[in-house]
Amino acid sequence: MVRVRVLGAVELISDDGVAQRLSRTRRTLLALLTSARGAPVSSDLLVEELWRGSTPATGVNLLHQRVRDLRRALGADRDRLQRRANGYALVGADVDQTRFEELVDQGRAAAEAMDHERASTLFDAALSLWGGEAYAGVGESHVIATEAARLEELRLVAVEARADADLALGRQTAVVGDLTPVVEANPLREGLWLQLMTALWHSGRTAESLDAYQRLFRLLRDDLGVSPSKDVRELHLSILEDGDPEPASSRSLEHAVPRQLPPVAGAFAGREEHLARLDEVLAENEGRAVVISAIAGTAGIGKTTLALYWAHRMAHRFPDGQVFVNLRGFDPGDALDPLDALGVVLESFGVERSRQPQDIDGRAGLLRSTLAGRRVLLVLDNARDSEQVRSLLPGSPGCATVVTSRNRLPGLVVEAGAKPMELGLLDRGEAYALLAGRLGEDRLRAEPEAAGRIIDLCASLPLTLSVVAARAATRPAYALADLAEELSGSRLDGFGGGRGDLRATFSWSVRQLEEPAARLFRLIGLHPGPTLTVLAAASLAATSRARARRMLDELTEANLLSECAPGRFTLHDLLREYAADLAVGEADEVRRAAELRMIDHYVFSARAVHSAYDPHQNHLDAPEPVLAGVTVEAVDDSSQALAWIGSQLPVMSRVIETASARDIAPDRIVLLVGALERLLDLQGRWIELAELAEAALPGVRRRADESGDPTGLGVVHRAAGAACGRLGRFDDARVHLDRALELATLSEDLMAEGKSLHRLASVATASGDHAGAAAYAARAAAVFARAGDPIRAAWTTGRLGLYEALDGDHEAGLRHCEKALAELREVAPGYRSEGNVIATIGWIHQQLGDIDEAAGQFEEAVTKLRAAGDLPGLADALGHLAEARDHLGKDEDARCARAESVSILAQLG
Repeated sequence: MVRVRVLGAVELISDDGVAQRLSRTRRTLLALLTSARGAPVSSDLLVEELWRGSTPATGVNLLHQRVRDLRRALGADRDRLQRRANGYALVGADVDQTRFEELVDQGRAAAEAMDHERASTLFDAALSLWGGEAYAGVGESHVIATEAARLEELRLVAVEARADADLALGRQTAVVGDLTPVVEANPLREGLWLQLMTALWHSGRTAESLDAYQRLFRLLRDDLGVSPSKDVRELHLSILEDGDPEPASSRSLEHAVPRQLPPVAGAFAGREEHLARLDEVLAENEGRAVVISAIAGTAGIGKTTLALYWAHRMAHRFPDGQVFVNLRGFDPGDALDPLDALGVVLESFGVERSRQPQDIDGRAGLLRSTLAGRRVLLVLDNARDSEQVRSLLPGSPGCATVVTSRNRLPGLVVEAGAKPMELGLLDRGEAYALLAGRLGEDRLRAEPEAAGRIIDLCASLPLTLSVVAARAATRPAYALADLAEELSGSRLDGFGGGRGDLRATFSWSVRQLEEPAARLFRLIGLHPGPTLTVLAAASLAATSRARARRMLDELTEANLLSECAPGRFTLHDLLREYAADLAVGEADEVRRAAELRMIDHYVFSARAVHSAYDPHQNHLDAPEPVLAGVTVEAVDDSSQALAWIGSQLPVMSRVIETASARDIAPDRIVLLVGALERLLDLQGRWIELAELAEAALPGVRRRADESGDPTGLGVVHRAAGAACGRLGRFDDARVHLDRALELATLSEDLMAEGKSLHRLASVATASGDHAGAAAYAARAAAVFARAGDPIRAAWTTGRLGLYEALDGDHEAGLRHCEKALAELREVAPGYRSEGNVIATIGWIHQQLGDIDEAAGQFEEAVTKLRAAGDLPGLADALGHLAEARDHLGKDEDARCARAESVSILAQLG
């Protein structure tokens, strides 16, 4: 088949690859027919375009001659140039334009599916088809010029899309090389400049990136009299403020493909029928969303191992990600709440908690949208019941879910069509194969009777076999007969494969540890889970980080712990129960001291993280002394602070619940709640804040009644009130905050009084009482001033200005806001909440009719609020910015700001 080239000079390429010699008129005719993309072109239009401005009297006859000539040139493909009722059409030809557009469409689909490698390859293939300006070398034609312009725009879109894919893949140097000539040829296309600046910055060429911005700024100012777009300005500000680019891991999180399957510990043996059934179910449901199996069985039977072994085998079938979530359905603590489980899965696809809805239905819908068009495998381990799993099931064709549970989950079978599968004990051959895989066939053959005895003593239960195998593997000089004798002598509750066998195996394994590691294992029984860091372990044992790491490694080698992420450890729920049993045997003073050190680790780590996130608050609230032996987490900046909160909040929630239930260190729990309040408030994690504050209340209330000191109780009431107010539970919020204010007044604590008044003002204005809010804010500002806290005094003065303006007194509001801004910039330059005050000033100008000034203030506020991570404030400022841009006739800019505001509000619930 001959090929038509229009992405460059128009040519007709023969089968041998040689371009045919065509006259200019014939090339123009070929171009006109090709540009119609298979649609007929009328004879009148062809004549007009071929002899533009000088149409001959015999134009139609000449057209017929040119068509005959072109058909001869097409050779065997002449029938593709077809006569239609009023003209001609080129149908089914091999045209490079068609291939280009198909490749671009495929690249877009790959990009939407987050397959950046494929997207980059497809866009690169599409762009390689170009050899110059589209439809070059033909006569003047308005039709051809229009089509060429359309293709040129699509080419630039492909260039930008390829750059996006390459940036996501970390190929900054390639992007710089690709974009530099394109930017020079298209100097007014700001999207290209944005990508070039980003690539230069992330290549370590910060100075060149800043120079690119200055060139764009001068170009737009001199040629058009405008400034760069908001996105370009914000990137410029980020470069100036940060200097060095953020790590690639945080930049590309939203484009990451999760690969979360934990390794299968040791050798896998048996379960061939179950593996075949899993393969069969997947094959039967190809192209459909399917719950492949609900794997049920008793504790330690190998459900998780089977699910992970099969998932690793099938990982290549799910290129868009494999996600693993431990639902902790039978953990000694609480099971993972479905809302939190949804949050974990969404985070694995780059959707931060602050951007997620606050209800199950909202998060479930967002998850289904996130997974739409992707092929993803979910392994949901240790489910309590069907209800815990239901909202996590994807609806996208090509996704699959494997669920494990000690229960049979009949609801999942009925409602979601899950294929039930129940595991029993390994048969003797499978148990032998498991030991052989861990210890080697030769070692078992050398002592067949001892190997058989070990299998009998372990009752063919995979967990006990794995623990014993780990012990034997680390003692290669031991005879298996000796190991079997030790195991037999340690049996606590007789034979028969029940829980007694597990406890016997665990006790035997623990007794083989060095005493420091055995002591740490006992102390881990005091930790509520679900995960444990090296520093938390060091604090439990009152030892150094290095020694704690060595002990954790020893426990991992003994198969008593597993490292679920670098530096983070977990253990089977049965082992956690066993460790808790052992911890009871520790002396009361030893157990109490370890619990207090563990709590102090989280308290003072949270305070350190709070200081890194909001350094202007460092001088407030005099620090309490940390207990000896406690190791505290250290983070360098706000991004690390947020990452730490994300991983450790589930642990701290359990610490608070456990400490409150057992009446441990309520004064320390108060400090922990206080440190978390601001962080969770700014991230919009109000459900978690309300839950942990309300969980802390009983224990803190008991301590206040016993000691007569209400200070801590006021802190927790204030945190609960703040969260309830954000969630719209105004009556609950007022109850908590009125109580906090009463306690602060009784104890003559000015700081607590000011904070309570500030929170009451927020609740009052949220419920429509702006005059009441202004009264609370005025009192709060005065109290903070008397307490010697100029930052909070200035900030609260800004809130006073807002409430006055909301109540109709714009002049007083503007005066107080400008005063607050000046004071903040004097006492705390760069303070995180400066953006809120600027946004208020913008809103007041908007109400007074000065829209230009308002828009400028809102733009500055948005930049500062985005940098501060204040999502509620950012959503509000973006909404007002959209209104101002509407009024100024900047419709597209307004639409973008409004869309982002709506998106953030939806995520905040």
